[in-house]
Amino acid sequence: MKNLLKHARENKYAVGYFEAFNMDAMLGVLDAAESKDSPVIIGFGGQFLCGGQRDKTEDIYIYGALAKKAAERAKVPVAVILNESDSEDMIYQGMQAGFGAVMYQKNGEAFEETLRITKQICYVAHKLGIDVESEIGELPCAEISTGNRTKGAKTDIKQAKYFVEQTGIDALAVAIGNVHLLEDGKAEIDYDLLKTLRKEISVPLVLHGGTGLTYEDFQKVIYYGISKINIGTSLKRAYIEAVGRFYSNPERDIKRINPHITIGRGGKNDMISCGRAAIAEKVGEYMDMFGSSGKAGFWRGIADV
Repeated sequence: MKNLLKHARENKYAVGYFEAFNMDAMLGVLDAAESKDSPVIIGFGGQFLCGGQRDKTEDIYIYGALAKKAAERAKVPVAVILNESDSEDMIYQGMQAGFGAVMYQKNGEAFEETLRITKQICYVAHKLGIDVESEIGELPCAEISTGNRTKGAKTDIKQAKYFVEQTGIDALAVAIGNVHLLEDGKAEIDYDLLKTLRKEISVPLVLHGGTGLTYEDFQKVIYYGISKINIGTSLKRAYIEAVGRFYSNPERDIKRINPHITIGRGGKNDMISCGRAAIAEKVGEYMDMFGSSGKAGFWRGIADV
């Protein structure tokens, strides 16, 4: 991952991390990356895989093996990350499972404790050739169903600089006005803070909560130093809407439709394929906005890309 971000930083574009929630969502991301000839970061969210709302905790080894093999077989450069896990055990399991990058994040934890844990994670990860992302500050979280939004806290410059120096992380996610899960509004980005962070922080900067940004925002945050942008919410929304359109089509009688054609055979009459195609279309739009489209050629030896 850090190699992709280094090239992005040097060439003024951003690599997208497009969070998957199942195999078809992940393959939809790779469909877009290959179509756009773009480097990409794939993976899964630790807090979704092991969240308290689940009836059953998912097996991280299955997800890691799936993503690793998909990355190896892709026609474009692909990095794989275990994103935003608040479990130390899961982070170490993720390293064994095949993730090439990990991110430990536990909101509300004392800064000193997060620093201690992350420093140890970096020590082990770097021995294994695995990259580590961390976040300083806390993004607000929006909830479209209620209209509520948590407060959050912007990244403190001195604290962030100290954290990077002490831990040796490979990428830093920043809170600069970006908001998790923001669908019904626009994030107000603090560009002055971003410019200062880029000046003071040595590692590539990451922006989570990309769903709440506009095209103009993406252009500006990349220009001022963001090298990785996380997208998740809008992909799930695209999938939901695609499945909704599938069911609402008056030409389909759901009670009489052939279930084998509807699920599992692919094509326009397959509900899952419609969702995958919707994700691929949305991801392709983001890759164009991030400037990563066409950049995969660099990794095939085209130095001037």
